Amino acid sequence: MKETISDPDLWNQVRMGDEVAFEELIRRFYRPLHHYGFKFTRDADLLKDCIQDLFVELWAYRRNIAQTEYVRVYLFKSLRRKLYKDALRRGQTEPFEDGMADGFLHAESFEDELIRTELSAYQRSRLETLLKTLTDRQQEAVHLKFFAALPNDKIAEVMGLSYQSVGNLLHRAVNKLREGWHGLLL
Repeated sequence: MKETISDPDLWNQVRMGDEVAFEELIRRFYRPLHHYGFKFTRDADLLKDCIQDLFVELWAYRRNIAQTEYVRVYLFKSLRRKLYKDALRRGQTEPFEDGMADGFLHAESFEDELIRTELSAYQRSRLETLLKTLTDRQQEAVHLKFFAALPNDKIAEVMGLSYQSVGNLLHRAVNKLREGWHGLLL
């Protein structure tokens, strides 16, 4: 499978039953899905099971799924839905709200990605503190915007929010980071 094949073309080949394309889809999206799912649960086994179930169902129902230009969005949204349903099944009444079990507020890998920049050790520690001041939803929106490189309309789709709500979340998060960053640089 050529690495240069676009995600939508790869998706279409999977829909047509191409096993090699399906293997490439898994290779291409397993890590991003795992990274994203880890924001919602620290249970590695549960997360792996949900991702595996997602791919198994995708293959089983491949002929019934629609073509999409936004494969990453489709997969993120599907994984989020699976994790949400599992949380409800485990008795959480408000999963993925401000009380996410080890959710975005405590997601080490999110801070790690930002820390990889060329900041001093002091700035890194201050940046970690600054990110923790964001709400869970703000952190999720920032992750989807800047690390998953999704446009606002697709972030809205993944998070189940309106376009305006995503814009507001990102605006507040960036302003909060900007204010804190100004103090960090001084």
